[in-house]
Amino acid sequence: MFGRWRLFNALLLIDDLCRQWFADLSWQALAQRTTILSLAAVIFGVAWTIGWILLRATKLDERLTRLETFLFAAAIGLNTTSLATLALGLGGSLQFGVFATAAGAVLATALWLVWRTSTSNREPSHELAPLVFDEPSSDAPLLWLDGRWLWLAAPFVLAIMLGAMLPPADFDVREYHLQAPKEFYQAGRIAFLPHNIYANMPLGAEMFSLLGMIVAGDWWTGALVGKTLIAAFAPMTAFLLLAAARRLATQSAGVIAAILYISIPWIAVVSMQGLIEGVYAFYLLAAVYATLVWQKKAQSKPSLAWLGLAGFLAGAAVSCKYPALAFSVLPLAGWIAWQTLIASGQQNTSTRWLVVAQPFLVFSIAVALGCGLWFAKNAVLTGNPTYPLLYGVFDGRTRTAALDQQWSAAHRPANYQLADLVSRLADAAMRSDWQSPLLVPLAVLAFVKSRTRRFAVQLAAYWGFVFIAWWLFTHRLDRFWVPLLCIVSLLAGLGAVWSSHRWWRWTLATLLTVGLVYNFCVIAGGALGDNRYFADLEQLRVDPERVTPCHLFLNRHAADVTAVLLVGDAQPFDLEVPVVYNTVFDDSIFEQLARGRTPSQVREALAARNISHVLVDWSEIDRYRSPGNYGISDFLEPKVFRELVAAGVLEELPKINGSTRGQLFRLLPSPGP
Repeated sequence: MFGRWRLFNALLLIDDLCRQWFADLSWQALAQRTTILSLAAVIFGVAWTIGWILLRATKLDERLTRLETFLFAAAIGLNTTSLATLALGLGGSLQFGVFATAAGAVLATALWLVWRTSTSNREPSHELAPLVFDEPSSDAPLLWLDGRWLWLAAPFVLAIMLGAMLPPADFDVREYHLQAPKEFYQAGRIAFLPHNIYANMPLGAEMFSLLGMIVAGDWWTGALVGKTLIAAFAPMTAFLLLAAARRLATQSAGVIAAILYISIPWIAVVSMQGLIEGVYAFYLLAAVYATLVWQKKAQSKPSLAWLGLAGFLAGAAVSCKYPALAFSVLPLAGWIAWQTLIASGQQNTSTRWLVVAQPFLVFSIAVALGCGLWFAKNAVLTGNPTYPLLYGVFDGRTRTAALDQQWSAAHRPANYQLADLVSRLADAAMRSDWQSPLLVPLAVLAFVKSRTRRFAVQLAAYWGFVFIAWWLFTHRLDRFWVPLLCIVSLLAGLGAVWSSHRWWRWTLATLLTVGLVYNFCVIAGGALGDNRYFADLEQLRVDPERVTPCHLFLNRHAADVTAVLLVGDAQPFDLEVPVVYNTVFDDSIFEQLARGRTPSQVREALAARNISHVLVDWSEIDRYRSPGNYGISDFLEPKVFRELVAAGVLEELPKINGSTRGQLFRLLPSPGP
């Protein structure tokens, strides 16, 4: 565990931290990052413009603040761009020329709309007073918490964005978050990958990496562009919290919520590593925000456009991760139905069901638009729209009862004991080393102020529903509740402004000072990953602390490698040679080629796949076989490889310096007649 004492150690050794941050700083390193940021900005700019055009088309922007316009346009545009990339990929049109043509058309449309607006009498969007709880004057005693405090977020944004531009180190990122886009890019199309189960799930966030590869013309640079775009969702979520609190409560609450969110180490680690929970959180919060606004507006004048926006963004969350169906779509759909039932209480019985059905139908159609293409893609390519889930209902290409059992056993809760629930709650509240110590204590105070108590109860009920669903139906990875931290941050923002008395101002200032310094030391001190923010990326690409010696050896001898078969190893992203591999939840390719065959038949099977080398990672195989882990085929034993070496099929290469986990073999040619 990360010791809390390291806070003080980091403060005492701040000069060492600075040396780590600026190690190997050069003009070349700055130019590399400028390129990555520029390409990411181009993609974001095109996506935002698409969202702005769609906002104008629905006329939602007429009642949005400038900040809301920017954020909702980004949310709509980014998901639309992701879906468009999926559609083009399925059609085999992953070329730069297609992107450039589409970007030109988007820009031309936007310029036409700007010209049309300038020649019309349409009034620009304007700032709105809060809709739910506080009148504008109620924030007056807390004006000391104005927008200038947002500068406290700047160091965290800088650390997150610089960390995101570093090469990937996380297992899942190198297994599929970046590996799947890499394979799609190299193939020139999006297709079913029978060897990587994760690559056939919704990959809405990963499409930004694929698009980055297309724009950069290189899978390595494009991957870093994609990581940077994914990290940008963290500050956008912080600003969305500011916008939501300004509309639904007070600006002061929004300022604190934004600062608290961007400073959470959990948010930093998923954002810097290239994991997609930050993207999921942004869409989830945007969907909740739009639903709450619809709820208030429905009390006076129904606004189905807000429901459509909420549904599309809830669908965007699903396009990132299947659990969003249970964590975002279902609770919001239930809430919409409940609120509509309450509002329709005075309607005739004969027409009441129509009044209830209309909002629910609008929301559902918008959800389908936001994520339906991913389900349609799986239905066509695998026969199972929810691949690899619901095997018993839909079956699914390459799935077997044994593989489904392995998957289900690995992803179901280990127990349903009350003690475990309490322990998980403690982790989420405070005990996790990557949780902010400020968040939950301030969130509890949200229930003190009577004028915001109802809003706080609604947010807490939503958080509670999702957390219980997480505990009941998932394998309880902490990372799966990370998207909920945006809801807790909003609660904490409300709690932070429960009082305007001087003693509380000083108390809050002290808490923020200590808590933010601690969080920054965790984020930038190296506990969450590499913090050589300005090192040469080409050097980091071959850094033995990040890439295994066997992978580096294969890359250095690429001319001698026609293809390498990975056994146990499922992190092929850094390999620059053709690779054949499978995840632990897919059929073992080596087992398919070797089980029940003679040595000469194994040689022929390997040669038929153009495989010249076999790399076996016994440490990973042992990890999978450890108690409580995923399990792996019992065929993968050292004895099998010893027999192939003895038969002259494989030749074991000498141990590579620094390698403690890989055993590398070379396929020997047939001895001939």
